Parts: sequence; C-alpha cells; structure tokens
Amino acid sequence: MKESIIKKILLEEAKQSLLSDDVPVGALIIENDKIISKAHNTREKNKKITGHAEINAVEKACKKKKTWHLDNCELYVTLEPCTMCLEIIKQARIKKIYYYAKQEKITNQKEIELIKKENNLEFSTLLKQFFKNKRK
Repeated sequence: MKESIIKKILLEEAKQSLLSDDVPVGALIIENDKIISKAHNTREKNKKITGHAEINAVEKACKKKKTWHLDNCELYVTLEPCTMCLEIIKQARIKKIYYYAKQEKITNQKEIELIKKENNLEFSTLLKQFFKNKRK
C-alpha cells in the first residue's frame, strides 16, 4: 500500500480525535497490503483509559478477524506507542510497528509499588493446571 495513502488515512483518523478534545493520534492495522482496521484516540470521548488509537485499532482488527492473533498484521500509528499500547500490541502478536512522530515525554506517570504476596499456592496451581490442559 502506498505510503501517501497510509499517511492520508492516519491524518484523517488523528483529526477525528480533535472533535472530542483527545490527543490527535490515528492508527491503522494492515494485513497483506489491505487495511483491516483504523482508529483514533477516544479516551476523552468515551471516558475510558484504554481509548488509545492503537488499542482501538487492535480491538477492531480482532473483532473483524474473530481472533486476537494478529500475527500477519502491521501497525501504523502517527505517534510512538506508549508502554500500555506496546504491551497490547505484543499480546496481539503484531510484529511490526511504524510510527511517524516520536513520543517526547510521557506525562502524569507516577511510580507504582508492586508487592508480591505470599501464600499463592492456589493461584499458582490454578494457572499451572490451565496451561497444562491447553498443551494436551
């Protein structure tokens, strides 16, 4: 697919974000040279923390393909993905991300204390059994 077409669609999506006072970011997921989803930021519009363009595009692609495995897909996005989006993109098994603007800084990020609890045998056993059954 021509880069000029990709950039035009990304810009249109990013401008849609502005209508709801969202950060203007657009995203596309392409598989075999065909657009399977496009999206923009909707955090403010939907009052949803996960309303980033990349996540919206991944969710639309998964719905369209009826799977969360997007192995053969590539993501194009106007802004370098944040860590939340990167993890979701990895989980969806997308192997390539193309972005146009570098993330200058991440604002309002505070450190989170992560505390491992003891006595986790029930949870560990449940998880191990699940994956053991999956691998049969």
